[in-house]
Amino acid sequence: MNKQPAQVGTRAPAFALTCTRGSSSDRQQITQDDFLNRWLILLFYPRDFSLVCPTELTDISSRIGEFQKRDCDVLGISTDSLDTHERWLTSPESLGGLGSLGFPLASDESGEVCTAYGVLVARQHIALRGLFIIDPNGVLQYQVVHNLSVGRSTDEILRVLDALATGGLCPAGWSPGSPTIDPNSTMGPNTMIGPYRIEAVVGSGSFGTVFRAWDTLLERRVALKMLNSSAATLRDTLLAEARAAASLNHPNICAVHGIDAEPACMIIMEYIDGQSLSGLLEGGALSELKASALARQIASAMATAHAQGVVHGDLKPGNIMVTDGDIVKIMDFGLARRQSETAAEAAGRHDGISGTPAYMAPEQTHGEPPSPASDVFALGLILYEMLTGKKVIAATNLSDIFHHINAITPDLLAKDAAEPFAGILGRALVKDAARRTISMEQIAQALA
Repeated sequence: MNKQPAQVGTRAPAFALTCTRGSSSDRQQITQDDFLNRWLILLFYPRDFSLVCPTELTDISSRIGEFQKRDCDVLGISTDSLDTHERWLTSPESLGGLGSLGFPLASDESGEVCTAYGVLVARQHIALRGLFIIDPNGVLQYQVVHNLSVGRSTDEILRVLDALATGGLCPAGWSPGSPTIDPNSTMGPNTMIGPYRIEAVVGSGSFGTVFRAWDTLLERRVALKMLNSSAATLRDTLLAEARAAASLNHPNICAVHGIDAEPACMIIMEYIDGQSLSGLLEGGALSELKASALARQIASAMATAHAQGVVHGDLKPGNIMVTDGDIVKIMDFGLARRQSETAAEAAGRHDGISGTPAYMAPEQTHGEPPSPASDVFALGLILYEMLTGKKVIAATNLSDIFHHINAITPDLLAKDAAEPFAGILGRALVKDAARRTISMEQIAQALA
């Protein structure tokens, strides 16, 4: 049994109890794991045959269909024995009984489960009127303890359940169908979200907004990449990005400090004081020395990622930050995937063409998932742009972009470049991924 008291946002304390629906033949063992992949409401109540209990339990039971439509189960728990439960369930309402219920009642005679959820009144050995909502992943998302004299409102329980299911921020007075709060549009300087004090907006896109913030607990500046409410379908993508980046430890990869799903879905990242490589290139070509230094850092970081089975999939100047001291930080592993995943997993993750068109490898334009060779091709395009100040692919129409990518002639792009750049471009921009054999490690060594 979990010795820590129940706490919202953490795994709900496990339980294993015997429950009944009315007679000894209906008894069965029940555990928390029996409810995984569904919502679960735990209703702790003080005592069978007590005056308030029948009013709330029968009301909830009369609307059990509304809970089931929400993929939600209900379980009642008290410290009374199963024999007492069964008498209560089979006694008529006129005699203080329930008649029958649409959900089971479990017996916690030892009080162990009540203690784990913080509702046991030890002196009387009864449970307070506690309400706990556990999500399909087994995480406790809501808890409230009512006075023993106050019954619970079924309407309020359903309202809270609906609000939790949105995954958003629900204001006071929220009701199903009402909009949730979009933190991206409501947060400004000095707004607090969790322990983070917002300082400024540093970027935005279709997914949401990146804020510069101060971590008041650890006293450090961070970047918060926050998903907006209209992009909730991208939640899994954002979390995959965070996990991929968090698994990598390299001075040229932006560090991920953590992931927070409450009160909004966001990644907490290292704050980079600098500008994107795309912004730097607005001033034209870089010197060979600077281009070599930046490209070497990019290649070194991506060599580490590839060695750990992670590809970026969307490497481009806009995803590469450069500090005032010319230190590279690669960001936005939004299309990252692990090469170790099975073919079925890859097929499940891949849903057609993905990436930024002008920096795709030829195989990506055909709908193939990105690979280490795809990242190498993207770095070849980026290196050429740093050396010349010109994009290899300048077209804006998607079909024209894809045509030009597949028509790239490596030797033509490499002919005016000095070594070692010419050799890198000639090998990194080979059309056939199987023949694009130069690795990020080899590029880093060539530029050392």
